[in-house]
Amino acid sequence: MRSLNLIPKSGAGRVQSGAARLLGRARRITEQRTFTPLVDAKAAGRLLGVPHTWLLAQARAGRIPHHRLGHYVRFDIDDLRQWLDETRSGPELDRPDRRPDP
Repeated sequence: MRSLNLIPKSGAGRVQSGAARLLGRARRITEQRTFTPLVDAKAAGRLLGVPHTWLLAQARAGRIPHHRLGHYVRFDIDDLRQWLDETRSGPELDRPDRRPDP
């Protein structure tokens, strides 16, 4: 007759608590992938120099990259940087990373 052990054990054979399992899982996740922390509309508005209400209206209209987490709206700074680069208007000559069209 085989006994079923439903409580996971750590590497040393000790019984591992739920918190220890979650912490170990979180460590493995962060080792695999790192990401830029998301910021709220007020912080993103301060970075862009616009009111947070304008930023939320643009997100609601789908004009600016954002993440909706339930009723929270959050912004990735790297996405905002890319969005700013893509929506830039005006002369292209002053941009060192772009060449003018022939």
